[in-house]
Parts: sequence; C-alpha cells; structure tokens
Amino acid sequence: MKHILFSCFLWLGLAGGTAFAEERIALIVGNGAYQAISPLDNPVSDAALMASTLEAVGFKVTHLADASQAAMKRAVADFGRDLRNAGPETTALFYYAGHAVQSFGNNYLLPVDAQITHQTELDLYGVEADWIVRQLFSARVKTSIVILDACRNNPFENVSGFDSQGLAEMNAPTGSFIAYATSPGNVALDGTQGNSPYTLALADEIARSDQPIEQVSKAVRIRVINQTGGAQTPWDSSSLTSDFYFNRPAPGALDNVAEANLWNSVKNSSDPEQIKLFLRVHPNGSFSGQARALLLAMPTPKPSTGAAPRLAFDAPLPEGDPHIKGKAIAELINGSPLYPPFEGVPEELWKGQKCTNCHQWTRELLCEQGQFYVAGNSDNSLAKLHPYGGTFKSNVRKWASAGCN
Repeated sequence: MKHILFSCFLWLGLAGGTAFAEERIALIVGNGAYQAISPLDNPVSDAALMASTLEAVGFKVTHLADASQAAMKRAVADFGRDLRNAGPETTALFYYAGHAVQSFGNNYLLPVDAQITHQTELDLYGVEADWIVRQLFSARVKTSIVILDACRNNPFENVSGFDSQGLAEMNAPTGSFIAYATSPGNVALDGTQGNSPYTLALADEIARSDQPIEQVSKAVRIRVINQTGGAQTPWDSSSLTSDFYFNRPAPGALDNVAEANLWNSVKNSSDPEQIKLFLRVHPNGSFSGQARALLLAMPTPKPSTGAAPRLAFDAPLPEGDPHIKGKAIAELINGSPLYPPFEGVPEELWKGQKCTNCHQWTRELLCEQGQFYVAGNSDNSLAKLHPYGGTFKSNVRKWASAGCN
C-alpha cells in the first residue's frame, strides 16, 4: 500500500451551505500503483475528486489511496460497522476506482498488492464486490449507493481463466443504487485529462444537480457517451424506494413536482370528487385552471330518487373509476395494485403483487384508515397516490363513516 488518506468532514450547513437531515457516510477507494499488474494513471486522482465532491454535499468521507487487500477489507468492515451504528435514516455510499475483474459471474476489486496467476486465486487476493454490497444492505440504512469506475483494461490478458471483459451486472438489493462506469462486459476508459471521463462527469453533476440520483446518472451517461464517441456507456441498477438527492432542491421545487405527480394521477379520472380534492390541496397551483375546466366539463350527476345503495365491505362499490366500480372492498384488497404504493417504488416490487403484501390490509386496519380519513382535515391524505387511485380512498372514507359494516 503506497499511502492511505483519511479525511472526515461533517457538513454543518455553514456559510450558505445546505443542511441534510440524514447522516451521509462514504468510503472512497482509488487504486493505481499496482505492484504486479499494469498500473493506472487516474484512479487515485479520481478518488480524491470524488471525496472532495461528496464532502461538499454533506458526506462524512473515509478516503483510501493505493490500498492493500488488508487495508481495503478493514476499511469496508469498519464502514459497515459505522453504518450499523448510524441508524436507519443514513445514506451510505461506496466508490471505487481501479482495476476490477469478473470471474464465474462474480466481480472482484483488485488491491494494489494483488498477485494473481489464475482466476481461482481471486478469493485469496481480491475483494469481492458482492461482499461490499452485503455490508451496506445488512446495515439496513435508508439508501445505499455503490459506484464502480473500474474495468479500465484487462490486467490478466495472459493469465489462464480470464476470458471475460468488464464486470458482471449485479442486482441492486431493495433500497440500493449501483452505478457502473460502463455497461456490463465492456471496458471503461482511464482518460487523458487527469481523471476518467466517468468520474469527471459524475463529480460535476453531483456538484450542480438538484435532481434525483437516477436523473444524475442519466445526465452522466449522456455526457460520457458524447465525450467518448459512443465507446463507453455508463450503466446503473436501481431498487431505491425513495428519492435521493445529492443536492436537495428548494421546497418550492419539490412542491411543484408533487403537484405535477398528483395532477397526472387524477387528470384522467371521471370522478369529480377527485378533481375537487386536487383543488383543495392545490387551489392556486400550476394545474388549478385545468382542474376547474375539467370539473366544469363533467356532467352534473342526476339526483337519486331511491335509497342510497348499501356501502359494505363485501358489497360492490356503487361509484368510482372504472377499475374499482362494481367491485367490493373485500375483493379489491386481495387484488393487484394499479399504481405503486408510494412514489419511486420499482415496478418489480409491486406490479402483479397482492395489495395485501404492500399494505398488510385487513378489514380492521382498513377501517382504521377510513376513520382517519373521516376525522379532521383529510384532504391531503385522500389526494396522495394510492395503489387503487384516490376514488378507492373516497369509498373507504364513506364506508368508515357508515360504520365499517
């Protein structure tokens, strides 16, 4: 190991900076001065750039340069321990620049003292990437981010067993985001400007963007493709269940996004109550004019001449959007959701699943929800996105007000 740099800086929101509610912890590793395989020019400077960039957006950073296997494994183990002690609202980020290879579908990061003569020695001399992902996942933090700027060339072209280029794609566990400098099975460029094209673009986007990490990654991808003439395409795999921002936008900007999402969820509804609920939440918003025009264009319901239909747990709903009208609450809660239970959940976690899996719905718990809608000012709650849309919530409120029969 040539040298190890430790730098810790806890962002306090001083001098016009942005304060972050969650704790942010990062481990940054850059390996270039390899002893037995081809050295790399830029990983150490890439790691230094990423460390300073992350410190500026509130991360407490541990930074290793030209690390041995023992130093890397010790740092990763300490990183996992720090995350477990930090609590569930923490954001964890691991960044690596340097040599990495795949073997039998597993990815290995290479410390500078790796001396490998056959692929079977990777477990002995390398650091398995999945082990690092498991450290983050086992800490049960809110957001885990892994960034790999590796595969700059194959250092083992003449070594038996190393026939595959690049890294194998890893599945991101729930709550995780994994980013690669290039697509699976391909080689990333080391760069000629003191930093790799990927890390240079990523650091710049992190510093200036107020978009969610998925949009940051997309912007980086476009920049790298353009800069490399299509030779390198950054890749990512996401299972995040909430938005993560390196730089959180101003509250007004977030409100605009929330209003747009809500409007998109109700604008095609045939239920005037949904439009009214939208206007109660956003009476002077960007879409309030469209909402009022839509409400005026809806036919006026004819007054009922008979008794109101019975609203019961096992009786067909007399009103609502076409996908719920005529179905009983008892039937719907055992069906599949039409929308995510909350914004940002990947489709594979909810589409085609049972609603009871994502909401743990029972008759008793659903009655409690309905009573909450009945009590006090529930317009905001009724207007939020729901697996069956807002009209289902309205029916649950009416069912609860009638006694949850």
